[in-house]
Amino acid sequence: MIPNETPWSGLEAGKTDTRRVDAKGKWNFFWAVMPKTDVALVLQLSRLPEPVPLLPKLRNIEMQFQTLPGGPILYIRLKDSAQLEPFETLCRDVVAAGEAATVESAALERAIGRTFRWHHLLRGRGPGVLSEEEQKGLLGELEIFLTLMERLGPSGALNAWTGPSGAPKDFELQADCIEVKARRGASRPHVKISSEHQLADVAGCRLWLAVLAVDRVQAPNGKTLAEVVDAIAREIEHREPGALLDWERHLADAGFDPADDYSPWRWIAGPAVFHSITEEFPRVTAPVPLGVSNVTYNLDISACAPYRVDAQVALSRIVGKGS
Repeated sequence: MIPNETPWSGLEAGKTDTRRVDAKGKWNFFWAVMPKTDVALVLQLSRLPEPVPLLPKLRNIEMQFQTLPGGPILYIRLKDSAQLEPFETLCRDVVAAGEAATVESAALERAIGRTFRWHHLLRGRGPGVLSEEEQKGLLGELEIFLTLMERLGPSGALNAWTGPSGAPKDFELQADCIEVKARRGASRPHVKISSEHQLADVAGCRLWLAVLAVDRVQAPNGKTLAEVVDAIAREIEHREPGALLDWERHLADAGFDPADDYSPWRWIAGPAVFHSITEEFPRVTAPVPLGVSNVTYNLDISACAPYRVDAQVALSRIVGKGS
C-alpha cells in the first residue's frame, strides 16, 4: 500500500499510472506507479540517446530506458517499499538537477549523474564524510588515475580504475595491474596490506605496487579531497564530457558524496614510487593454510627497495611508449 502524503498517493496501483511532477517544469518528469505497485520517477523523452549511456546499478533500485507507445522514457523504480522516504528525496534531487538544464539531452545527463551521486547512499553506506584514512587512500588512487588519464584519456583511465567496484586490484589494465598504497610521509616506513589477495599474481598480467606519501597539511597549503575531485571533473569535462557519468559512478562506489563537507582536511600528495612485484617480492599470497583467511600485514618499504622501478619506465611498460 502506498502511504498518503507522498507524491504517489492517489495513483492507481496495478497498472502504470502517472502524475506530472511540476506542471510548469521544463521537462517531462512524472511520479508513477508501475506494475507490482512499485513507485517510480519517470522522465519522458523525445528520443533515446545514442549511444545509450551507462546507468547506475543500485541496490533495491532499477533504472532503465524503455520504449512505450507514447515514446521513450527513463524510469527510476523503487523495489523496496521500506526505502520510500530516501527514494522520494533522491527523486526530488534528480528532478531539480534535470530542471537546471536548458536542453533535453543535458537534462537526461544531469538526471543520470545525480543518481550516480546517490549510489553509495542507497547501497547502504553510513552517513558522514570519509575517514582520514579513507580520504588518504582515495587521494592516492586519484593521483594514479590522473597519471593514467594523461596517457589513456578519461575513458581509458576510468575503465582501468577498478578499486571502487571492489576488485582485488585498484587498477586493472590489459597486461598490468596496479595496487596503490598511500602513507604518511613521516610515518613508520611500511604500508598495510589488507588481504592475501591484494598482492597475489594475476594470470597474464604484470603486477605493480605504487606507494605515495599523502600528508595532511594546514591551510592555505594543499587541497581538500573535494577540491581534487572538482579539478579532475573539470578536466574530464574539458577533454571528454561523455565520461562524466562514469566518473560519478566511480566516486559513488568509492563512497565520496560531494554534499559532504571536506573543508577541515587539506592534503598534499607526493610522487608515486613504483615497485615490480616478482616471484621474490616480500608478500603473503593465497593459498594460505587451511583455516586462515583475511590476512593483514605490514610491508616494510625498505624491503621493497630492490624492486623499485623508475616511474617513467614503469608507466611506459604499463601504457606503452607514446600512449
